[in-house]
Amino acid sequence: MKLSEAGERALVELARKICRRGPQVRIGIGDDAAAIDIDGSCLVATTDMLVASRHFPPRTTPEQMARRAVVVNLSDLAAMGAKPLGLIFSVGLPRELEVKFVERLVRGMDVAAREHGTYVVGGDLDESEEVVISGAAFGVARRRELLTRSGARAGDLIAVTGRLGAAAAGLGLLLKRLPAKGYRALVRAQLEPRARVREGKVLARSGFVTSTIDVTDGLAANLWQLARESKVKFVVDRANVPEHPLVRKFVTRYGFDADDFVLFGGEDFELLFTVRPRGWEKVRWALKRVGATAALIGHVAKGKGVFIQVKGKTRALPDRGYEHFR
Repeated sequence: MKLSEAGERALVELARKICRRGPQVRIGIGDDAAAIDIDGSCLVATTDMLVASRHFPPRTTPEQMARRAVVVNLSDLAAMGAKPLGLIFSVGLPRELEVKFVERLVRGMDVAAREHGTYVVGGDLDESEEVVISGAAFGVARRRELLTRSGARAGDLIAVTGRLGAAAAGLGLLLKRLPAKGYRALVRAQLEPRARVREGKVLARSGFVTSTIDVTDGLAANLWQLARESKVKFVVDRANVPEHPLVRKFVTRYGFDADDFVLFGGEDFELLFTVRPRGWEKVRWALKRVGATAALIGHVAKGKGVFIQVKGKTRALPDRGYEHFR
């Protein structure tokens, strides 16, 4: 079987079966990040790789590459409710690049890290055919506050921070070379994302959140990931899914389907989570105090799968979104 037939998720499951889980490993392969027990707390670690030809739209600046490299790693820590401690990067660069490019890249990493309350603390440089950035982020979380993908239970509510669809719409605009006038917020969402680190810590400290994941592969795919790991059924109301206000305007003008961006697009870096009903209002107000919003989009029930309600009718939501090798 070829990688194009298996897909990224099957390869992750393969690694999960092969790799032994050590006695101090609280969370291993298959979640947003790994967590290792250390002196009553957990060291939380994650890694992510970006390849220029696959992950960066044309004309992406070194600063924008750097920001994405920082955010994709810190977003995984946010989904676990961890406080970032530092980042390291291994960077592959073509030899014909100007030194100025590297200076801008490293400065961009430093700026983005500090905006999120952490620092770049080390790394490695090597030669490659194209720009490749492999990052790793480390954080810490109290053991009892650690968030995972597997804690959702029947009766929980499903919620998501912020608004969805902007990053995917921005990517569509860039790839199709459409006029950016009036849609610059969509382009910024794609090229200059932010990790929801503060929001993740709020969810972790609330004591009411039962599972979490960051919205990177698309809302639909991430709903499926939570439902599978928690072994429950998710039911979502499409009318309650928060859209970025420019997405509807964008799709109406150019004839796109909003669902392709809002449900299946991804890269919003918002946090999708389940919460006990009695704690919802407390969680919502705690998020509001740090300048964030969240919306209820559905509920958890006994069973399997993910379903969506559209205009009074319920149907299965396809497990579709971004997946490497496919």
